[in-house]
Amino acid sequence: MLTPGEAPAPRKLFWRFKANGQRAMRDGDLKLLKLRENTFLFNVVDDPLERANLKDRRKADYARLADEWQRWNATMLPELKEATSGTPEGKTAADRYGVQRSDGTPDTSPMPGAEP
Repeated sequence: MLTPGEAPAPRKLFWRFKANGQRAMRDGDLKLLKLRENTFLFNVVDDPLERANLKDRRKADYARLADEWQRWNATMLPELKEATSGTPEGKTAADRYGVQRSDGTPDTSPMPGAEP
């Protein structure tokens, strides 16, 4: 990215965040996202506001990313219930309307659509 004329090196980003059980992955233009029991697939270049869920229209891409996230997560340290990020709730922050405080229990369920 910093060398003029060079193509950017492709890379994948994975993350998990206890608030709302967020699990996510970015691969190129695609972003896999899980919030609580809801799952999404977005093309963040064509849809930067993440409004069009492509999960049902691009089932193979969704399954591939879900599998990759599941494999990545299996290599990570376990999340601990006592570890918290102190996520603000809807009652204390207007831009978090509807966000509920987590009881701290990690979401250990498999990514929906991933191979068992």
